[in-house]
Amino acid sequence: MNLLSLRYFIEVAKTLNFTEASKNLHVSQPGISQQINLLEEKLGVKLLYRTTRKVELTEEGRYLFEKTAPSFDQIENTVFNVIDSKTLPHLVKIATIPSAASLYLPIILNQLHIHYPNIEFSIKETTSAHVVELIKNREYHLGFIRTPVNFESNEQEGIKYLELKRSPIRAVVSSDHRLASREKIKLKELSDDFFLHYDSIQSPALHQLLQTACATAGFIPKTICSGSELLTIAYLVSNNFGVTLMPVDMFKLIDFIDVKSLELEDIYLESSISAVWEDSPYIRLNKKHIVKLLANLKLNL
Repeated sequence: MNLLSLRYFIEVAKTLNFTEASKNLHVSQPGISQQINLLEEKLGVKLLYRTTRKVELTEEGRYLFEKTAPSFDQIENTVFNVIDSKTLPHLVKIATIPSAASLYLPIILNQLHIHYPNIEFSIKETTSAHVVELIKNREYHLGFIRTPVNFESNEQEGIKYLELKRSPIRAVVSSDHRLASREKIKLKELSDDFFLHYDSIQSPALHQLLQTACATAGFIPKTICSGSELLTIAYLVSNNFGVTLMPVDMFKLIDFIDVKSLELEDIYLESSISAVWEDSPYIRLNKKHIVKLLANLKLNL
């Protein structure tokens, strides 16, 4: 059935006046008549009685109007939404951890803007855990997180992901630390130091990496403080309040602070940032465009 024919019929049925319907629809009266005639031919019934004085609905016309008019706007909006799904929304909402916002988001947004110059972006900086929650709740289109070690299990819970560039883990100490003059250390040499840890809920990937690294080196870290804010941890380290472990990509964001990163001789672990989006049986075409673009960008990061 032609949706346009039904739309014209409903408008005429509301007004019972072709002239008024023509003004409301911004369509010529002959055009409206043609579409209604097509609808009548398709249905095999007469919908309108039209004379020089008035327009009346037939019994079939009244039935069709009463059943379709209340829900037609919703049907029309649904059809338009399906059509719009072929293009990006005017506003793309992105939730991201701060390190991804600084390292990768400028590159990604620039490329998206080149391909889709009419879109705008809404950026929310938060923790990895919150990013995943926002994507699952369909509040944001795209997210960037620090990739958990066991993220494959999360993928089965409504999330798809694309891992970006990997970075090795290094020790981070104050420039005044006793080992700061070295370029490489064994992690075991920090076993007596207090560690600035990562929050297990808000930063699960970094929390797990630090735990795994220390366990591999044969000790349990003596935690003096835990949190998820990069600058807070960095400034505490710079004041010799403790030491920590950090991916190289994160350390690049704080190398202006009075701290130093040391390569680990005995432990090699990597961390990465991943793009995440909703896992659905039906992926809108606009998301397919974004995912394809991210996959291409991954090769150049």
